[in-house]
Amino acid sequence: MARVHALALAAVALLCTVSVANAATTVTAFAVEGNWANSYWGTPDNVATKCGTTTNMFDPVGAECKACPTGYSVRPDGLECEATRTSGAIQIFGSGTTPYRTTLSCAPNAVSWDGTTCLTCDNTAANAVISGSTVAYTGTTGTATNGECVCAGAGTMIVEFDALGQRLKDGLGKPTKNCVTATEDPSAKGRAFQCPWSSTDATTMVQKTAGAGSTDQNLCTCSTHGSANCLSGQLSTAYSGAVATALSVTLSSSSYQISYTDLGASSSSVTATSAYLTSNLTAMAGDCYYYANRTACDSLTNMCVLTMYDTTSTACSMYSALVTLRKANVYHSTLSPSVGWSETMPWLFYDTTNDYLTRTDFASTASFKAPSDTASIANLVFVLSITTLSGQWLGFREVGSWLQLCGGREDDIEEWTRIGTNYYNDCTMSLAEVLTAARVFGTSADQAKETLFYDLYVQDLAGSAATASTWPEDLYPVPIKVTNIAVNSNAASTDDLYVRRFFMLDETAGVETWGSTAVGITYAATLEFSITLQSEDVTKMYAPVLTVTYAQRVPSYAYTTEESISFRTTYSDAGITFWSTWEDLMISIMVIFGVHWMTRVVRTSRRRQVRDQDTMALVSGICTAAGHVSAGFVVVLLMAGGYWFIFFKCQEDPYTMIPVDSDTNVKLFKELLVVAVSLASVSMAHTLYWQCNYDVFFLDWEKPRTTTTAGGKNTSTPVSAWRQFFIANEWNKIQSKRLTSRPLTLLFMILFLEGLNYKGLAVIEPTLNTDEYLYYQVQSVMLRYALGAGLMILIAIGQMVYKIVFYHNYVQSPMQQFIDLLATSNVSIVILDDECSGYYIHGRSQMAFADTSMAELCHQFRKEEEMQVGARGLVPAATTEKLAENQCFEMFITKELRMAYESKLLSRIKESVAVSSVGGGMFTRAMSRMNSNSWGNNNNNVNGYGGGYGNAGYGNAVGGGMVNRPSAIASDATIAAAEEISDIFKQLINFTEANAGSFVLERPFMDKFTDMPPESVSMMQGASPIFYHDFKMAFTRVLFYGIEWQLLIFDVLVFTAIDMEVTSFAIAAFCTWVVGMGVDVIRSTWGEINISRKSLIDQRFLI
Repeated sequence: MARVHALALAAVALLCTVSVANAATTVTAFAVEGNWANSYWGTPDNVATKCGTTTNMFDPVGAECKACPTGYSVRPDGLECEATRTSGAIQIFGSGTTPYRTTLSCAPNAVSWDGTTCLTCDNTAANAVISGSTVAYTGTTGTATNGECVCAGAGTMIVEFDALGQRLKDGLGKPTKNCVTATEDPSAKGRAFQCPWSSTDATTMVQKTAGAGSTDQNLCTCSTHGSANCLSGQLSTAYSGAVATALSVTLSSSSYQISYTDLGASSSSVTATSAYLTSNLTAMAGDCYYYANRTACDSLTNMCVLTMYDTTSTACSMYSALVTLRKANVYHSTLSPSVGWSETMPWLFYDTTNDYLTRTDFASTASFKAPSDTASIANLVFVLSITTLSGQWLGFREVGSWLQLCGGREDDIEEWTRIGTNYYNDCTMSLAEVLTAARVFGTSADQAKETLFYDLYVQDLAGSAATASTWPEDLYPVPIKVTNIAVNSNAASTDDLYVRRFFMLDETAGVETWGSTAVGITYAATLEFSITLQSEDVTKMYAPVLTVTYAQRVPSYAYTTEESISFRTTYSDAGITFWSTWEDLMISIMVIFGVHWMTRVVRTSRRRQVRDQDTMALVSGICTAAGHVSAGFVVVLLMAGGYWFIFFKCQEDPYTMIPVDSDTNVKLFKELLVVAVSLASVSMAHTLYWQCNYDVFFLDWEKPRTTTTAGGKNTSTPVSAWRQFFIANEWNKIQSKRLTSRPLTLLFMILFLEGLNYKGLAVIEPTLNTDEYLYYQVQSVMLRYALGAGLMILIAIGQMVYKIVFYHNYVQSPMQQFIDLLATSNVSIVILDDECSGYYIHGRSQMAFADTSMAELCHQFRKEEEMQVGARGLVPAATTEKLAENQCFEMFITKELRMAYESKLLSRIKESVAVSSVGGGMFTRAMSRMNSNSWGNNNNNVNGYGGGYGNAGYGNAVGGGMVNRPSAIASDATIAAAEEISDIFKQLINFTEANAGSFVLERPFMDKFTDMPPESVSMMQGASPIFYHDFKMAFTRVLFYGIEWQLLIFDVLVFTAIDMEVTSFAIAAFCTWVVGMGVDVIRSTWGEINISRKSLIDQRFLI
């Protein structure tokens, strides 16, 4: 057993060692020798100082210094090795593999300009007849001097080719050199050269001449003869065939074609036979294959890029064949695992994309503030290696403000490199403007205006200090995802193809005939840098990724729409665990709200005193559930927004990165917000309907005054109705009164968010700065929600605390004032918001008369102040002052009493509503029928529903119509019925007061906790009504005052949902105010109609 344990431990140790070793050997970055900081856009200077010695060349294809083979020397530009001309040796082309070329002495003959063959120095004169003209060739003198022939006459230059582009030959058929009279000066490279020839057909040839009067005599100009096209030295068919055979490709007309799609023109796609590919494809492939010419290899790679990286194209097939052929020797052999960077060939395609994207060897440590040492960096330095279409390397360049077609402020345009700053520089431009801007970054600065190609790197100093004499230093290759590549356009990411090289603008490949307009052009419409923090260590980053989307257009087409251009940088966190936790919290919160909703459903059933649920019960349950779900979503969304606001905005060292709005989880966040505001709207409509359809009537306790007539007969004076009118008006006024002020809340919102610029806190940057919002900054919908919802709730809570703690206690309490007014007026109010339950506010006065003179009232008030009268409450003899003075009660009546109320009064009111609606419009009659159908009828009575979050019950559905038509005057029979019902309730109150110990109770603890009605009323036939002391003024549930949280949640959701769509706090505030005003108007209008109908007070008395 001990041996087994020992073997197991040894195996584990070995596996750990291997794992650590494998992790440690992952190397993707490489060092670059020399300081190339000032070597943009031209020949790099002083190669000796860059590669350490003049015998080393800098190979731009692999970005490394290499020693020249024996017999070769560094070319003057420092970027290539060439056979030493002074030795008279030529380069013999090879078989495509190392050694790519060897040298052979030509002595005593001369070396050709391209170093590929030996030429004799012809001492004889020769003439060539071209289209009737004679071109005189003058013989060269002597043998070759240092590998070159010499012209005898002044003003002459050496030529190697005749007018047909074939090498000149001597009498013996050997390749030779001759001299020709020309004004062309010798080139800067020490080689005189002949201008190319042009032809209008296969037989008529005209030589190009130096530009007359040109300041640069090294330039040749096309002849004006006919419509001549300048030849580019096309190789013979035999040579092209040899190249194709060597690289195992088949040449056809499609080999030189470029496809353009989604053009948005009269034709959506077009295929062009590229003049550039036709002229250069096999020539560059041949030079790359036979001579390992790095410029030609670069050019071939660029042509593969122009086919949109189509691996089946001839250019890419040639490229791949050469990469495979030369894989035995690679650049930067220290890279591990090897990336397959074959010598002489640019690195274009990634082989192990997924593994590469998750490598953890990017060693720089991220910081959100300016680092005090070299251990961390606050800005990323991206570096471009730039090559022209023809393969000429132009040097390194820091990206900085480069590549941004939309331009921008000089102070801001490089902010995208600051770690943690999401940067969006988007704009729209006409195609002409796009091309003008793209030519700055996409074409060379010389007259050739060649397409530029970029290899992208990011500098990775790994915590070391930068060397003053070296730039760039350690480069980490950046993978590029081109969305136009077919495999990158699908939803799956496992098959994505990443590349190394991209371009900004190409206007060359689409030219079919030299001198004509391009059939199609391609430009980079979208560039997006994506930087992800590592999951194991958030201070480290994975390799950045650049995503490029190209657009293709027809330059000759008159486009009427503008082009969308974008340059973006986004940061993310691969180790985010918040979303799984958030989902768990969301489930937990919804379970809690679900349990609360279920208790409300049970409570509603008890308040209605029904066992079998009906349709209206189902509707009520659904609407109440909508309110609970929307409230739960507000909490869930606020938790998400608050988390990101606290842990992202407040961090100094990297902890997490907030996802952008296009992230899947953020899309879920936005969808939940839309669902929440929709459900809140349903719940609000349900609550408005319920609050505008409860039953309410007033009990006037005033007794008629008895007077004696002149004849000595006692008569009773009718009690005035004006006190009831006054109470009804006051009740009407407080219906839509709120604990908070919506206009004040929104005013403070605009003050903080717009005036004090707190909206700047929604910018995706790890800082709490509230600076003015800049054009490139990106805002998060979650941060905006956290700001909007959080600030609105805080402002509302502040108002609530002020009202409840200070204003109600030291200034006035509207609800308490109304209760006092009832006692002073000797009027009680009965409210039935459900079928068999509601509220009773006791207003019976201890004064002899309330309908009296001012002097009498003042006298009665003084008696009350002096405690000469009993308590105002329903139970004045209670043992505690709190119980004795309490005037508010929750009331639970019996089914029999409800039936009597409906049969005696509500049925008559129903008839009055039906009569008043006769002759009205179709909409009016429809509303009347809806209201009539929702009336109760005996035991099957179905009443209006409601309750918001706290009172999901039913009240009768009379009144509350949408049309405020003139009130119908109550009939005598209806008034008599109302007086009869009033007497019944007065008898009930008197009976309850007399038996307060049995029927006026305090809620048991569990009933307080669950807000459940007493079971004795709901389950027993013939039971007596029960009154619960209401110390929290629960009757406000039928008023806006009692549903403040529901109104606040509705305002929050409306505000944040509108802001999510328009991204403007000001517009969202205005729209929220408009919606809120609509809700207030509906509540006050319908509520007034309901009071008029239920209390039989003509609506004209409600002002």
